[in-house]
Amino acid sequence: MSELNTLRPSDPELAELLADFPTRSPSGEIPVMDEEEVSRVLSLAEIAGIPVVVDGGWAVDALLGWQTREHSDLDLAINQQYLPRLLNILRRLDYRYLPRGDEWLHNFVLENGAGHQIDLHSFVRNSKGQIVGGVEYPGDSLTGQGRIAGKDVACIQPEWLVDFHLGYAFDRQDYQDVTYICNLFKLALPAEYRDYAVDLYEGKQPGTWHLPERFSVRVTQSPADYLAFTNIMDKNRRDGLSSELQATILELLERCIEPQDVSLADFRGAGLRSGLILLEDERVIGACELIFLPAENGKNADDEKWSIRQVSFSRRADYSSLFLVLVGSATKEAQRAGANKVEVMPLDDITQPRPALPDRYDMGEIGFASFYAKAGFRRLEPLPGSRWIWEEKSGR
Repeated sequence: MSELNTLRPSDPELAELLADFPTRSPSGEIPVMDEEEVSRVLSLAEIAGIPVVVDGGWAVDALLGWQTREHSDLDLAINQQYLPRLLNILRRLDYRYLPRGDEWLHNFVLENGAGHQIDLHSFVRNSKGQIVGGVEYPGDSLTGQGRIAGKDVACIQPEWLVDFHLGYAFDRQDYQDVTYICNLFKLALPAEYRDYAVDLYEGKQPGTWHLPERFSVRVTQSPADYLAFTNIMDKNRRDGLSSELQATILELLERCIEPQDVSLADFRGAGLRSGLILLEDERVIGACELIFLPAENGKNADDEKWSIRQVSFSRRADYSSLFLVLVGSATKEAQRAGANKVEVMPLDDITQPRPALPDRYDMGEIGFASFYAKAGFRRLEPLPGSRWIWEEKSGR
């Protein structure tokens, strides 16, 4: 009985879902999810009439039609309404809840006595079939078809599976997966992966890919920075600022011990536009503008909220990692300025399908909802077109 009451989820909704579900303590061993167990789980789900979609590494191999490497787990996407039925089946197969510390109602891991792990990703659909909650899979990403152990399975679309590999540090295993898919389905290798391929060709043998040091993000720290920021935001090519505006900026900077101490709040206090610039080798190539949102009547006065008003690039708009690092830096700078929340209204590419792998990740000058989800934002309301919010140290 004690095993049922230890290491329970911190998320109350998940704790309620798994109230009678056994818990398994981490073993410390490296798990391996073999093809036989994958086939067994998928076959039982099919027999029970539970639609699941294979995600992650097994989705790559499903699209290819053969197993290319060992997998530590099986990632499954499932409509939340079917999740209790699937849990009943998995419990009979000796699967138990495996605490990780970052789980929530719509994403958690189960493991059986043989060390097989299943990473469950559940989503919520509205009456129109649009995904409006949970793990918000974009557009038609769940409509792929592949084969595992000679059986047809539903999996992530190839273009979207490549898209899911973007916006974060990746290693040679990710590079292999993406290269296989791009070669088989004749897709262009994304910009970050092309850089990685060049390093391999030149014999640099990279391990994990991180954003190169030539890229950086900062709050504007000089009149020249501010000019570059406003030019990108307004799509202008002004050569200089008015003497009055320069004087205001210099006066603002003089109040700071070091230029890097200046914050979004300082610019707001001076009545100036607030934002960040993205640089490549000290050349400004992108920017993000934020505005302060005063507390609404009747709302919590302690809420300090900023809003991402616009994101734009002059170069490297195909570099998805740059879009995400700019958005991530915006939340950190808003937090440094005293905010505990950041709002944005991006294009809703989850309820409204878009092609995967767009040429411009800042299309519409604000980005896609699926990329804000990657950056830790969540929907404010379960409605298409809802605003998204990032909250400081918030639970799901």
